Amino acid sequence: MEKTMNINIAGQLFRIDEEAFRSLSRYLETISTRFSNEPGGEETISDIESRIAEIFGGGQEPPVLVSGEMVREMIEVMGAPEEYADETPGEAPPVERKPLYDPGSLMVRAGQALSACWKACTKIFSVLLRAAALVAGACLSVFGFLLLFAFVFLLFFSNSPMVTGLIEPDIVNLPMLLSIAMNAAFVRPVIILTAMVILIPLAALTYLGIKLIFRLAPISKPFKVIVFVAWLAALCALCVIIALQVTAYNQDTDIVEKAALDKPPRTLWIAPLKKIAESGYGESAALDGWIFWSKSVDGPLFGTADLDIFCSDTTTGWISVRRGSCGSSESGAWDNARAIDFSWKLSRDTLYLDEYYSLPAGASWHGAEVSIDVALPAGTEIRPATGADLARWRFRRIDPATDRYRIREGGRDVLPEGVVSTRALSDTLRAQ
Repeated sequence: MEKTMNINIAGQLFRIDEEAFRSLSRYLETISTRFSNEPGGEETISDIESRIAEIFGGGQEPPVLVSGEMVREMIEVMGAPEEYADETPGEAPPVERKPLYDPGSLMVRAGQALSACWKACTKIFSVLLRAAALVAGACLSVFGFLLLFAFVFLLFFSNSPMVTGLIEPDIVNLPMLLSIAMNAAFVRPVIILTAMVILIPLAALTYLGIKLIFRLAPISKPFKVIVFVAWLAALCALCVIIALQVTAYNQDTDIVEKAALDKPPRTLWIAPLKKIAESGYGESAALDGWIFWSKSVDGPLFGTADLDIFCSDTTTGWISVRRGSCGSSESGAWDNARAIDFSWKLSRDTLYLDEYYSLPAGASWHGAEVSIDVALPAGTEIRPATGADLARWRFRRIDPATDRYRIREGGRDVLPEGVVSTRALSDTLRAQ
């Protein structure tokens, strides 16, 4: 197989095999020798080369492959170099030269029009691409910056009113929530690893947008490799830590205390036993209405209990207090559930409840929760006793025939003077 090479004729690129290259070189050398010393010889040589490029069909992509046969056909069209010689004394008159290039021909005018149209389309396309790059860069930069800003505020300023007002569900004091949900020793590493896993892609997204706008020089490959390896290592370490912490929630169990109300009172008063204001807590955190309090890192942990009122279908009622918790094993879950401290009692027409449940100092949360369910017949009134705040128990009422509802001040199911009637609630929900 013959070798080929790239050559340039009249500013146009061609590929040519060795045989054709030798023939074309001899032809062009002869032409150059004939005209190099004549006035206007350079222009003549340039015209001849342009005509040769036109015969070979230049300007195509990929470049045309010129063969020896094509060179011979070109010489037949152009004529031998000897035919270009000027007449000298004693010599025969020269053969009339063949026209090399006719700028007025239809083919030339069509080629010029197509070339101008192509250049215009190329410029327009370049402008559109640049505009698209600017728009994409601006969007990526703004989006990446906003995500970076939001993550930093969520991580370090989760207690600020501006952040809590924007986040759904409500999150207050994210570091404390993490220390509750997992081993406190892993909180700082988890925050750092999470920041790396999230911030590195966001920073890359922001940089990509800026690069599209300002055409910055590319970052070196070693730096990219180092950043990617660091991100991948942080992601793997974070997954391992989370997997280890999740094992503490493999099993769950409940301890339930239940009391029957054969003759429920017509009015049930809700009163507090232990109040959270008297616990002396130093720090608090919240997640979507669930509130946690703590005196210190190693001190006891307090949490919100949950109070539900059911509309009973009979004339009797009942009260159920459930303590639930998780553990890495069933026995561990039972031990964690028994460690939950929550007091309650029913005295005549008053239900006394602690405003919070507590865990021993140094004990982990393990998904601890306390739920108080009260079923009362229709027509029973629920009233908070003096000093009681029903919101402390996330108070909401449930009717078996409807969805779950929560008390809202000014709602249709709230009667004057803070009195709530389960009969009125039942009728209202069924009417809806």
